[in-house]
Amino acid sequence: MNGPCQPNRREARRGQESVRWNRYAPSTIVDAAFRCGSARPIRRVDRGSFPHSHRLKRLKRRMRRPDRDRIARLFGTALVLTAGLGRSHRAEGQQVPSGFRVELLYRAPDIEHPSAVTCDDEGNLFVGEDPMDMRGPSTEPIDRVLLVRWDARGGPPIKTVFCDKLSAVFGLLWHDGALYVMNAPNYTRLRDLDGDGVADERIELADSFGHPAGAFGLNNHVPTGMRIGMDGFVYVALGDKGLPRAVGRDGSSITVEGGGVFRMRPDATQLEIVSRGIRNNMDVAVDAYDNLFGFDNDDDYGWWMRIVHHVPTGYYGYPYDYRSRREPFLPPIGEFGAGTACGGACYLESAWPETYRGAAFFCDFGERKVECYRMSRRGATFEGAVEDFLVGEDGDAFRPIDLCFSPDGRHLYVADWNEASGGRPESVGRLFRVTYSGDGVAPEPPRARDGDPIDACVRSLGHPARSERLRAQQRLAVAARDAVEPVETLLRDDVRPLVRIHAIWTMHALMDRIADYDASPRWIAALEDGDADVRCQAARALGVRRVRSATEGLERRLADPEAAVRMQAAIALGRIGGKGTADALFAALGEPDPFARFTMVEALRAIADWSSALDALRHGDAESRARIIGVLRGVYAIEAVRTLDGWFQESPDAIDRAAIVRALARVYRHETPYAGGWWGGKAAGGPPPRRPTLFWEGSPTVLAVVTESLVDDEPRVRTAAIEASEDLGDHPFSLDVLRIALTDPDPNVRRAAIGRMVATRDIDGAALLVPILTDTSAPLAVRESVLRAIVTLDAAAHRATIGAIAGSEGVDASLAVVALESLAGTSGDAARDVALKRLTDPQPVLRAKAIEILARCEGDAPTLALIPMLDDSDPAIRQAAAVALPIVLGTAGPTVRTRAATALCDPPDAARLAAYLRTLVDTEPSVRAAARDALVALAPAVREPILALHERDELTPPVREELKRLFAPNSEYAFLRDGRPAKRDPEAYAKYAMENGGDAERGRQLFENTKGVGCAKCHRVGASREDRMGPDLLGVGAKYSRRELVRSVLEPSSRILEDFEMSLITTSGGAIHQGLVRNVTPERIELVTPDGMVVAIATEDVEDRRVSSLSPMPNGLIANMSLTDFADLIAYLESLRHSRGDDRSADTP
Repeated sequence: MNGPCQPNRREARRGQESVRWNRYAPSTIVDAAFRCGSARPIRRVDRGSFPHSHRLKRLKRRMRRPDRDRIARLFGTALVLTAGLGRSHRAEGQQVPSGFRVELLYRAPDIEHPSAVTCDDEGNLFVGEDPMDMRGPSTEPIDRVLLVRWDARGGPPIKTVFCDKLSAVFGLLWHDGALYVMNAPNYTRLRDLDGDGVADERIELADSFGHPAGAFGLNNHVPTGMRIGMDGFVYVALGDKGLPRAVGRDGSSITVEGGGVFRMRPDATQLEIVSRGIRNNMDVAVDAYDNLFGFDNDDDYGWWMRIVHHVPTGYYGYPYDYRSRREPFLPPIGEFGAGTACGGACYLESAWPETYRGAAFFCDFGERKVECYRMSRRGATFEGAVEDFLVGEDGDAFRPIDLCFSPDGRHLYVADWNEASGGRPESVGRLFRVTYSGDGVAPEPPRARDGDPIDACVRSLGHPARSERLRAQQRLAVAARDAVEPVETLLRDDVRPLVRIHAIWTMHALMDRIADYDASPRWIAALEDGDADVRCQAARALGVRRVRSATEGLERRLADPEAAVRMQAAIALGRIGGKGTADALFAALGEPDPFARFTMVEALRAIADWSSALDALRHGDAESRARIIGVLRGVYAIEAVRTLDGWFQESPDAIDRAAIVRALARVYRHETPYAGGWWGGKAAGGPPPRRPTLFWEGSPTVLAVVTESLVDDEPRVRTAAIEASEDLGDHPFSLDVLRIALTDPDPNVRRAAIGRMVATRDIDGAALLVPILTDTSAPLAVRESVLRAIVTLDAAAHRATIGAIAGSEGVDASLAVVALESLAGTSGDAARDVALKRLTDPQPVLRAKAIEILARCEGDAPTLALIPMLDDSDPAIRQAAAVALPIVLGTAGPTVRTRAATALCDPPDAARLAAYLRTLVDTEPSVRAAARDALVALAPAVREPILALHERDELTPPVREELKRLFAPNSEYAFLRDGRPAKRDPEAYAKYAMENGGDAERGRQLFENTKGVGCAKCHRVGASREDRMGPDLLGVGAKYSRRELVRSVLEPSSRILEDFEMSLITTSGGAIHQGLVRNVTPERIELVTPDGMVVAIATEDVEDRRVSSLSPMPNGLIANMSLTDFADLIAYLESLRHSRGDDRSADTP
């Protein structure tokens, strides 16, 4: 829609009037004053004091007597109300560092669900509101932008509705007199032409920045925050719902599957992808040198909340590669545990203390705080240290979602949703302002004005405030030719590096204004500047302009002493292209810095000069050849495939040929191009939405190389071919793999082949592996692989063979343990017989496994067999027998039970208390008598453990009654006569878990017991590609504090992760489906139901879709848990501290 926002006019003016009263006075005063019709606004005075008396007198003189009496009565009540309002608006509960003060400026209903904030050049504040994603509906454009204009004389602010009827507003940018609004899928420019606080001009610059509003429920994981760099580009944070095809006003287009950062000119031209592989960073914090930082959300699969340094061509591994590590990716600056990352910005002004200048500030919605990240250089990237800056008090629903700094640098504005999640009907929201009021900050130099002479703007390029430097850049660009000479002089002569950098980008802007002006010779000269930051920016500018004459100078910078310069040179060369530059980049692949090396690889892929690659392979050493092959891996270009095939045929090096086989297999087939859809919030726990299924012209060459490699002379190459068969999908390789498994002389090749048989579920092949298992001359490693393969593929069919291994004398213990455990799962009687035999094995590990197996059996035989184990020479075996015997003796006959009880109880041992309590209520009198005798003998020693069990209500009623009778004369046990403790409330469980560590192993058993608490029915720990209702808990112990784990179990609905919210879908046929959204495409929605089933619903059949505010995890899980059980469960969750692949950085080839 183009044209003025006329529907806003009346509402805006009404809002303008009401804010003058509502912001500073109770509604009763507002109503009365409006009825009078001539009252001036009443200002609130600090500390809640009454409004200025002279204004009240003036108001009284203007009113009729009846109105004056009515107002007087109202003011009598208002004295108390205004005092309370003043105190609340000072936001005394929010914690900030010393020297800062925080104020609450607005709260609902004056502001609703604030989602984005930014300031104009005068410091007036724009606030985006997002009711679409709270009260909804998320598909209707009901969002709007407010404008708060501050009174320079200290009067009350004026709040107007700047524009409404917008889609989800999550990005605001003020530039050159206009407000740019990212309201995906729209990108809108708004201008107020008459200064009344309402947009008169509305131009939709783009309407394809993402999927339609509400396509996947909430409008999250979409294009959001925007920042402008000194290079004139707008950098946009992109969530992983991606861009199916974003089209700019100039026809430029980009497609991005997943999240990252893209950039464009403010007018939506020159669209480019900056980085990929991010989940949901909602903003881009830009520092003084245009370095880009994002704060990304965690995904509950090991992708922690992280600070990311976004570099052009960067890839960061989400959602699949950070776990599988199949593709190289760049590491984050740092990982910072749990939370919900939201908006952020760098402080680049000069009104706050030096320690904050250059720091990045980010909102953590989940942890209810704003954090300050201080970045310091580490090679081509950064490292960061974090500290809390603005923290909500306990009990306050502080949920910061965006922030911005005023252009004078004095204020930080924070938008607070004041609510835990979307999809709620309540109108909530707050707006805070943080101001530095301490000492120690020198006044900044005067700022120039737009109408000042050119020399004033030139001086402002050295101003300490970035907002003034950028303003000066814009004014100098407008001056056009008159600015060229003074700006070029700055680049040549000024001693301040930052001034020279701004001179570079001012010249860049001048080239847009002056058709025949070329600044590139000055930039090429600046590649030799003595300051590394200047050299970086010169390389950036040359790359942005794609200056071909700069390639020689940029190639020299590939050997620069500073990694950041080498990285920028590589990025520039990749943008410029040209086959002549590939040789220099291939030669530089030994780069030690991972960020610089990554960009060199991406530059080579962009240049795509693969003839140079073959020449480099022929003349390089082993290390350089490995790097070059790594560059070619995964490249879908026939020239790249031919290059790898050529070197495969030429190279005598087995390592090279094996690497080529793996590299080529990756491009056997390719995916269908991304055209829309979203993999959902649980992407890392499932398969990619599109598998490689399409053959292309390189497929025959790939297949020929892999097939040839299966019979290569070198074992390393044969192994690579077997492993590469995974990438060939359903190609019939099974016979070849089996032949190699049975006959290959190399054990590593055989093990690789066996592994592929298991992965492909080759059940028929299991029988052919049995001879290897029974061949004692075969290497142990191969036999172990074969045994595990047979157990996995078809254990029942090979029970006899497995049993023979489990019971054979002289067999390796590791083989026997695997066989015995497998036997127990297929034949309990056979496992019992072998376990009875293994009780006398000289190896403790086999005796322990035998005891474990017998504890699952029943009858006299296992009970009698366990009795001697109480006297084993190994203490661990004795303890294992003492645990197992009470379990199994209940299934034995009376005589055997008596023998077992006597062995347990004579002599008494306090360490066997659990066994005595279990046998104390046995049905056999002699067993009970033995237990009673042992307990009486141990009365002083076991009093404290029994008291603890009593207090935790872990004594069953029958055991409690027996103990009460047994210790009736003993005053030390009087507590037993008090009866069971009262039923505990959740606070008691929380207190106990915080004060007691718990047994993690016992907690694991509780977690996995599907007949008990049943956590494993909905959650997994590290298992992937399995549909469950709850998040993967692998790494949860590192991600959440113990207190948060306790709270999450006791109050599951208090914090529902957005990706695990229950959806209710009603179809046009009247069916109702409930579950978690696993995947959404334009054609269908997939739900995972509470019983783990996947239901596909055609989009056209969906009549209504809602999000439930209740967690799928039920309340009341503690009803059947003791205090010890609960502490043990928390201990287990806390022990889950590591995810797969703890090395967080994946190196490049």
